[in-house]
Amino acid sequence: MNNQIKASMIDAVAQLSDAELLRWYEQCGLHLQELQERAGRMEQEILRRMEERGATAIPSDQFVCELKQVNSYDQTSLTPLLEIFNQLEISSCFQPPYEETVTVPAKWRIPQVIAAAKRRGIEALAIVAQAKIPGARRLVFKRREERS
Repeated sequence: MNNQIKASMIDAVAQLSDAELLRWYEQCGLHLQELQERAGRMEQEILRRMEERGATAIPSDQFVCELKQVNSYDQTSLTPLLEIFNQLEISSCFQPPYEETVTVPAKWRIPQVIAAAKRRGIEALAIVAQAKIPGARRLVFKRREERS
């Protein structure tokens, strides 16, 4: 919607009486709820099609439509890696406790842990897999940027 149309809509709303404004506001809320329900049903259909195809995306030249999942990891389950990783890997993967205004507990840096575990092999990868806490899946949808 261009700026001129938006400005004229704002002017039109300013001219409404209190009663008219409240009725129009109610109608907008009802339409918004209906649109949200429709979008929810469409999202369910997108997810159903992905699941049916065993896919995590619907290919499109115009849109990005993919399923993302961000996992977290149980930090204490990663402790056995201290026995597997060498000092260089530990220094890049593990952040010991430190104090700011509060004490920040020791914490594993997950991207570095995964890279080091891949280099170490099965035993380390099994520990990382055991520590993984699957995150919620969410649909990422946006229009692709046009290339000039």
